[in-house]
Amino acid sequence: MFRAKNLWIIHLLGWVLFMSLPLTIVSREPDANFPMLVLKSGWFWSFFLVYAVLFYGNLLVLTPKLYLKQHYAAYAAVFVGLLILIYVSQPFEKLIFRKFRQEQGREVRPEMPRGGFRNGPPPGPPPGEEPRPMPERGRAVDFVSLTLFIVAWAVAMAIRISREWRQSERRAILSEAEKAHAELSFFKAQINPHFLFNTLNNIYALAVSSSAHTAPSILKLSQMMRYITEEATEHYVPLEDELACLENYVELQKLRLNAKTKLDFNVQGQPDGVKIAPLILMTFVENAFKYGVSNHRESVIRIAVEVTGSHIQFFCQNRIIERREDVERTGVGILNTQKRLDLLYGGSYDLDIRNAEEVFTVNLKLSGR
Repeated sequence: MFRAKNLWIIHLLGWVLFMSLPLTIVSREPDANFPMLVLKSGWFWSFFLVYAVLFYGNLLVLTPKLYLKQHYAAYAAVFVGLLILIYVSQPFEKLIFRKFRQEQGREVRPEMPRGGFRNGPPPGPPPGEEPRPMPERGRAVDFVSLTLFIVAWAVAMAIRISREWRQSERRAILSEAEKAHAELSFFKAQINPHFLFNTLNNIYALAVSSSAHTAPSILKLSQMMRYITEEATEHYVPLEDELACLENYVELQKLRLNAKTKLDFNVQGQPDGVKIAPLILMTFVENAFKYGVSNHRESVIRIAVEVTGSHIQFFCQNRIIERREDVERTGVGILNTQKRLDLLYGGSYDLDIRNAEEVFTVNLKLSGR
């Protein structure tokens, strides 16, 4: 409603400015009351109505129906036709000057040469001779009407095009937002079941061996599932909740580690009040445990999270134990995480992934929300 009210004010001010132009021109008349008499005349408002119809006709009909639908030839033809009509009809000259003068009982002054007559008016014919006919003057051009027509036409066209451009831009922004939301939902739908599937496999192995760690592991899994299904559906979650889920996942993974694999997990800093996109860090940690654990070869998994103010620095490194299974699926998981970072953080993050000399390293720096 506020925008509509402002729009009416802008239109009103525009028409006041428009009416002031012809009134400024007629104010050169010797009679000081002449502009006010013109303003009260019905002929002046007829002149105003002509241009109002031209303006709103172009704004509401011609530009959207012809120009914006790329019917340029028809639009140009209408413009030229109306321009010729204005040239022939001369609304300013006829409606304001001639009609109004006739209504006021004033004579229409004949045009005089520029500078007037230096030595008085030209002498009449000698006595006894008939007056010679005056040579016919060419048709006078009503430049005021033509100028006002072009201005009104251009302003209406510019307003309509700018309005359509703003609406197109708004639709594009909404479309991009809906697309981003759909992509985020799709990525999360791929990631979440993958975590749960691997964790359930680990707990199943504990249950089969009647391990005392089965019950605590189920509790940790329950906490993870609550976090993933309830909190991780948001775009951003408290960092402390994300780290708690990460710690639960690491504790569950420890149950299947043997002496060949060493784990270094370290969290520094105060995560209070900082938010992060959910399951971003978990993807890389899950990848480290999947490809960095072996029953036959020694390996080290290093995970470090450092929080400084609102800045988060994540480091994950593991030795690559050659495996051929699920390579494509893991690659898709990391690719989806990169896309989520692009959608949620734009260019405000730094992700460095290196895969060299049997060592896979991830360095991620981002600012919390």
